[in-house]
Amino acid sequence: MNAIMVKIMLENLSNDYKLISPKTVEEFLNENEIANEIIIAMDPFLHQFFPNANFSLEVSNQINWTTETKLLLNVGVSEQVFFNGMLDNFNEIYSRIEPIIEDILCPVVLFPQINNRSFDKMSNNSAINLIARTAYFNNDYDGSVEHEIGLRDIPKSQQKREIIEYCNTHEDIFAQDIERELQIDFHDVCMILDELEEEGKIREVIS
Repeated sequence: MNAIMVKIMLENLSNDYKLISPKTVEEFLNENEIANEIIIAMDPFLHQFFPNANFSLEVSNQINWTTETKLLLNVGVSEQVFFNGMLDNFNEIYSRIEPIIEDILCPVVLFPQINNRSFDKMSNNSAINLIARTAYFNNDYDGSVEHEIGLRDIPKSQQKREIIEYCNTHEDIFAQDIERELQIDFHDVCMILDELEEEGKIREVIS
């Protein structure tokens, strides 16, 4: 798919996608046909779940939880939308395109943005980073998580904040899932979960 075909593909989608560094995005799509298929498949669901959102595409190799260069599909929404089901909607979109991504390392990452607010999207403390990472790995069907990420060396205070946020955005809480998705040592996860349960800050963990 050349640059002209990429342009035609984008023009035929339901949503308008702003290209951040257009040449870089076009080159990525030109070299990754599966990324085009994923965007085409995601497009109607993005329109369904985020009808008033602003969408953009950018290529990044700066995501701190993967060594792969990814195409970020940024979804800009209001604070109300962000704090009311953003993660659930991302999970649903990934699940809808499961037949396309079930045997591959997905090159496209849904990334939330809050309109009129600026965040360091690559920061481990960023809620938007956490949602992007959690949704991506919740739907990582090829078992590549273990190969792509390693445990992070972060202070206990940060571990605790991230685990609390994780617990607040998931119905079922499994220590092994937290270890995998947040890249925190399993022993540390268990200790912090025990502390949070004793403090009454989280509900019971499923063993």
